Amino acid sequence: MAKPTQPTSYERLGQRIQRVINSPKAQSQRCAEISKAPDESNDDWRQLLEELGTLGHVTMIPLDESGEHIRLRWNPEESMA
Repeated sequence: MAKPTQPTSYERLGQRIQRVINSPKAQSQRCAEISKAPDESNDDWRQLLEELGTLGHVTMIPLDESGEHIRLRWNPEESMA
């Protein structure tokens, strides 16, 4: 029987952000604030932001100069257009 593999640091980051975005409050407001945790990789954070930036229905608003605190807004109807 194969031993389950541990998620990568990037996968853990993605799972954490997904929980924030999928919260009932974020879903009803179509908005969420995300922040890089101190123990998370800068490279992982950059990759996540790059991937979010490719989604046409997501707007990223930096809330600090470091780029480690971001407000996400989305419009699901735009993704279906």
